[in-house]
Amino acid sequence: MEYPDWLVSSLRDPETKERLAYTGNGFARGDGKSYPMRDGILSIVYPDSLVGLDDKMNRLYTWLAPFYDLSERVLGRLLSGQDIRSGRAHIVALLHLSKGMKLLEVSPGPGVFQPYLREWIGGSGELVSVDLSLPMLRQCLRISSTTQAHLIQANGAYLPFADETFDGLFHFGGINLFNNPQQALREFVRVVKRGGIVAYGDEGFSPAYQGGWRKEVLLRLNPGFSRNRPSIPNGLNAVSEHAVYGGLGYLVVGVRLQGS
Repeated sequence: MEYPDWLVSSLRDPETKERLAYTGNGFARGDGKSYPMRDGILSIVYPDSLVGLDDKMNRLYTWLAPFYDLSERVLGRLLSGQDIRSGRAHIVALLHLSKGMKLLEVSPGPGVFQPYLREWIGGSGELVSVDLSLPMLRQCLRISSTTQAHLIQANGAYLPFADETFDGLFHFGGINLFNNPQQALREFVRVVKRGGIVAYGDEGFSPAYQGGWRKEVLLRLNPGFSRNRPSIPNGLNAVSEHAVYGGLGYLVVGVRLQGS
């Protein structure tokens, strides 16, 4: 995968935040620490050894990657009672994206939101998608000819980009089960330009949701439903919160403060 010059110039070491140099088969920092290309995708993960929920969920998604989208559309509809695809379209419509944006997507999974994001930012927009799971990014490659997404393996809590690189950031599904959700949210804000959009969400029952048997089953199957949603990070203004997927999920949309 070839990355555009603007993206290459924005790459930073996820640990030290220093600029990286191209080596021919990846990138490296000044002390020689290198980040290779794997299957044509830059792997720039920090820390080197995953622990806790990051490790557990990464191993789960490695196994789940080949049939994640199908299982979500079929089993997800059965358990949630929602049309998953129309739910995705509704979520992206709430982001107020515009043509030509440089948009970062964190945790794309197999790319289920990418066609909707591409439609909103248009052919002149730039879409970068980072995920901790390399098998999930391999699934994104199957649709990359139409979504034109630049794929990078990275940890959402240690984003490998310079401050204020993107016009907007979108994350849906995963933040509840990050090792450190608040650190990830601070990173989300950091890499977005002042005045840019920061949007994130995950599983979470709305106060009005009843659900009956579905609620009980979902609580047993998905630990994300039982986790408290993270606090809205500092540095956002004009924050709106939305119930999505019929009250089974939440979406927070904010604007990075000009002075933050």
